[in-house]
Amino acid sequence: MHQATDVIVLSSHPTTAADRRAQKIAEFLGAETKMVALGDAKGGASGDTADELRHGCTCLVVDAETLAQGADTGTPDAAIQSVIGGARNVFVFGFEATERHGAIAQSLSEGAVVGIRPAEMGAVVFEVAHNQREICGPFSGLSISSGPVNHSSFARGNSRCPVEDLIQSDSEPFFVRVRNGESQVYLCAAAELADLDEILTQSKSPLEWFSTLIPLAMFLRASLGTRLWHNPEPSACFIVDDPRLTERYGFLQHRQLVEIMRHRKFCVCIAFIPWNHRRSNRTVAELVAATGQPYLCIHGCDHTRGEFASSDSDLMRAKATLALKRMRAHRDGFGVQFDEVMVFPQGLFSVEALGALKAAGYLAAVNSDVFPSSEPSTLTLREFLNVAVTKFEDFPLFARRYPRNLAEFAFDLFMGKPVLVVEHHGYFRDGYSKLQSFVDGLNRLDERLVWRGLGATCSATCLSRSVPTGEIQVRFYTSHFRWTNREARARDFVFFQHRRKDAPESSVRVNGKSHLCTRDDNTLRITLTLEPGQSADIEILPASSNSPAIWQGNEIYQVKVHIRRLLSEFRDNYVDTNRVLSAVVSAVRGRSAPTGSTLRACETSPPDLRAVS
Repeated sequence: MHQATDVIVLSSHPTTAADRRAQKIAEFLGAETKMVALGDAKGGASGDTADELRHGCTCLVVDAETLAQGADTGTPDAAIQSVIGGARNVFVFGFEATERHGAIAQSLSEGAVVGIRPAEMGAVVFEVAHNQREICGPFSGLSISSGPVNHSSFARGNSRCPVEDLIQSDSEPFFVRVRNGESQVYLCAAAELADLDEILTQSKSPLEWFSTLIPLAMFLRASLGTRLWHNPEPSACFIVDDPRLTERYGFLQHRQLVEIMRHRKFCVCIAFIPWNHRRSNRTVAELVAATGQPYLCIHGCDHTRGEFASSDSDLMRAKATLALKRMRAHRDGFGVQFDEVMVFPQGLFSVEALGALKAAGYLAAVNSDVFPSSEPSTLTLREFLNVAVTKFEDFPLFARRYPRNLAEFAFDLFMGKPVLVVEHHGYFRDGYSKLQSFVDGLNRLDERLVWRGLGATCSATCLSRSVPTGEIQVRFYTSHFRWTNREARARDFVFFQHRRKDAPESSVRVNGKSHLCTRDDNTLRITLTLEPGQSADIEILPASSNSPAIWQGNEIYQVKVHIRRLLSEFRDNYVDTNRVLSAVVSAVRGRSAPTGSTLRACETSPPDLRAVS
């Protein structure tokens, strides 16, 4: 019995870049995809193409120009019906403001759309329907400002056929859904689709690809559901950089913050500087320890500028190990649990630093920038959009964002990423109402959102999908992962984790016992059968390596670190909290500086030091 294909990308001949981009996006999202050529038969599909489509497919994706070419020598209606008849859901993109493409849109929509409105290159505001959450997901009801994009919009007709606006651009239809016979037809006015193999050299807002990626992703998710990769339980954590555990640090008061966390049921993690491991207030430490969950993660080691941006692997591993040693001493001395997750000072890190974290046994790294600062490096768009960047040393690097634009977090949720928010003490200048409001906004994006500590958020984040064989596939990203079969029957699960082809063999434990794993190209593969309610604790054991040299830095370095920390705390506690002093320092620097960065210039770079025995 012939089984319907998830997605057929109907291509022209020869296949165009637009066709290949559509196929790459569908495969990236987890769909089983086939490219089928339209052929050159007059007025419609060729025999082979018609045979493929006759068996049916869940989704048909096609460029408007491909349909126009098929209709050039026949009637558009006949040509189109011969193509879309076997597809339950059809996505058509690449419309241009021409009569040919207008005729295609009119035929597909049975007159609900009568043409394509050209638009000049420029900034645009996309408005997402608020009443189509099953399609639009966390974007529902949001207005999204985009930079200059090449886009068009649709001109409405007077047809009785209802048309649903899913996304509007500057109040004009941009992404719509109509019914054509037995098919749901989605029309997108984007002139092109995103190229997942585009090379990026710096972090950008993901919203730059909203119009060229999200409509197709919405269509596929609405049509295929759990057949695509999805995050079954999205997690969130709010990170505050730098504060010590004292009654007050700048504008932050831990007692109030903990009370609000309990009342509003969200989670905050303090990115704690290990150099401060002896300097916590015991009363405050007891307060945060009573929350019963890790309250801290690791923020550098000494928090000198670029301290984890060095290409010296031995130095990076020594610093990573020292940071862990200090945090464990703080835990033992003050009773405050912490997550073995690194947040890099100033967002600067090297590839060698990620390797050092992996060797030292860290769970993950979280950073505002996912591009190494020590050397020129590139990521493809698909790597940039992935749940975590694992290109460097097979170590998970998760991206975090400042609480400025809910739409960026909606994008992360839509792609299956965790919601990781970052701020500094200055965010609480006017109290905690802004924090509470932002948390409420995040919760409205996805009612499934679960607030967890930073380590739990990273380790719980995964993507899963069901496949026709009946098994459930799961991608996870950290060295520790727990999965529970929440279904009412036993299921076969296959767990995947990225591995470089030249990476050493890994050992795996499941529920504390050694378990067989296999390597397939660049993927580690673990197969399990779980009964209803049964859990699997998966642990990827690091390769054995020699212990790093003990490192503390020489006396001159230690004095500079001490001065730096005192200056930073003076800035946070006295300058930033005093409007007069803050204004004076900003004037001295010659330009206005954002709150929280007034004395950043005092944080001079440390000398080029090496590990000493």
